[in-house]
Amino acid sequence: MRINYLLLFILFILSCNNEENLEKTTIVSLIKEENSRNYNSIEKGLLDQISLDKLNVKINFYTLDGDDSTTIQIANNVRDDNSTIAIVIGENATLVSMNIIVPQSIIFAGYFDNLSISNIYKSKIQNNNITGVYGSLDITKYLKRISDKNINSFAYLHTKHSTISTYVSEYIKKYCSNENIRYYSLEVEENYNSHDIENMIKGKNIDYLFLANEDYIDNNLYSISYICDKYSIPIINTDISDALNVGILFSLDFNYYYLGRELALLLDKIIKNNRKTEGIDFINVSNSYKILLNEDIANHYNIKFSEEILDTSSLIVKDGNIIRK
Repeated sequence: MRINYLLLFILFILSCNNEENLEKTTIVSLIKEENSRNYNSIEKGLLDQISLDKLNVKINFYTLDGDDSTTIQIANNVRDDNSTIAIVIGENATLVSMNIIVPQSIIFAGYFDNLSISNIYKSKIQNNNITGVYGSLDITKYLKRISDKNINSFAYLHTKHSTISTYVSEYIKKYCSNENIRYYSLEVEENYNSHDIENMIKGKNIDYLFLANEDYIDNNLYSISYICDKYSIPIINTDISDALNVGILFSLDFNYYYLGRELALLLDKIIKNNRKTEGIDFINVSNSYKILLNEDIANHYNIKFSEEILDTSSLIVKDGNIIRK
């Protein structure tokens, strides 16, 4: 009889421990905008740091296809699932879903322009349920540093459907207006071919063409590079891996894996804050950008890089070789 009581007592203790462990487990919904190199790197950094820190979390994984309607549908599903925290990886997904996922605390990750961040701040003020880690991409800070030549005109090639690209375009337009630089917002449809793009570019005296970080642009990068070479237009982009294979003059890239590690640290902080974002501000990790300069392309266009940009560059392409600094 005494053994039975002892057995029941042990089972009771084990049951309490199991309930306590379940209570400590945080259920997280992870929404990834798409399976791209950048977003996959953020996810890997996040999961590696979660594993390293042994965070007690259970993750519901969602992957979008980049379409706004799908984003809205998944966001509605997430707000009704059993998670207490929603992690959103991707700029457009964050902007579309942040006012839909209201019950959960939201943590976002990606690189954003200043206008996008200000809109997310507005959502934080209204709902007080969002925070995140981000790199602020501001290409205007580098325009006048690239070379000693004056900039008379600047163009931004992007699709019409991307919310983030629209914000970037508005921001650049304002900058160019203040600096007396002619600005061309080159909006393309996703069914445009190389002839359509060429018709948009030709006849315009463009000093630099900045490429949006979008799938359509990536898929047509070689055609765009060929057209720009035809009209002697240097290209700026935000992906170093592309810059090594195509004629990119200047590339400003971000360490997305590092961003994911910081995202996990922020997740831990929110869990310890009773799973609330209250009192936890956004984290800007812009100091982990990498700058690539292609001296071969610069010589091709008779451009001399400024000493300032040379001093801050991480990678230089010269005579077909990559020089790491």
